[in-house]
Amino acid sequence: MKKSRPFAASVGLLAIGLVLSGCAAAPTRPDARVHSDSVVLQNDLQYGTALGQKLLLNACLPKSKTAPRAAMVLIHGGGFDSGSKDFGGMKALCSELADGGIAAFSVDYRLAPKFAYPAQVNDVTEALTWLREPAQIAHFGIDPERIGLFGSSAGAIIASSIGTNGSGSLAGDDRVAAVVAMSPAVDLTEQGLLLGDPSTPAIASILQYLGCSDFADCANARAASPLYAVDKTDPPFYIAISQKELVPLEQGKAMASALKAVGVSVTLDVKPGKKHGLELLDEATRASIRQFLVDNLVNSTRRTG
Repeated sequence: MKKSRPFAASVGLLAIGLVLSGCAAAPTRPDARVHSDSVVLQNDLQYGTALGQKLLLNACLPKSKTAPRAAMVLIHGGGFDSGSKDFGGMKALCSELADGGIAAFSVDYRLAPKFAYPAQVNDVTEALTWLREPAQIAHFGIDPERIGLFGSSAGAIIASSIGTNGSGSLAGDDRVAAVVAMSPAVDLTEQGLLLGDPSTPAIASILQYLGCSDFADCANARAASPLYAVDKTDPPFYIAISQKELVPLEQGKAMASALKAVGVSVTLDVKPGKKHGLELLDEATRASIRQFLVDNLVNSTRRTG
């Protein structure tokens, strides 16, 4: 990966932490307001089309002309059957990242039950491919070798799937340089049900995503499980999960163990209580994610080729 330009502003500007819910839109906190004079918003940009459906994203860009800059693709939660690029605080988070010098793109993807796996993964992958086209690189001022993913809940599953997809260079169309996964389920197979005590809502959500009525007879289950796609060329991961939340802690631990076993850098941030997805963004988590992005995306000198 080519050496990055200096961070456009103080790292402290990357106020990632918002009072956010993983399941409903929430306002920006007074101490996390975006300075409108430092962020350029471009909403409802079309990055692709799938079966006649327009695929849209919101772009949040630092007003500073410093380029090329690192970028993050934000993937919303909502149990795979609800949500949008403006959902669950993603719109606010998009602006917060841009205020800190990172170009951010909050994406829509097709929803279940009408669309099942791999539609969601394919859509976000298409967004990555679109962002790496010369026209978008020039327009947004981004470095195609320094694009990361931030996913919450259902979005964390998609982010983890793309992060472990393929092998080799992280600069290709379907690869990324870093992944932040908030409450990811990573083993969606029948065997995965043995990891902790998954809740009934979580099981129903996963089955809907897979397009299956049960795990025992679900051809997509293993292919849709990031845990089984881990290899030594995968990007660094930051996994946040709480001890007694919707997604069993054992899912996060399994992913962290698999990544460590092949030598991939991973941070497993385990929180007490039951908070899920973007609810996990407390002060400590925000600081840790900020440093993770600085080390692995913003100021990284590691080459992806």
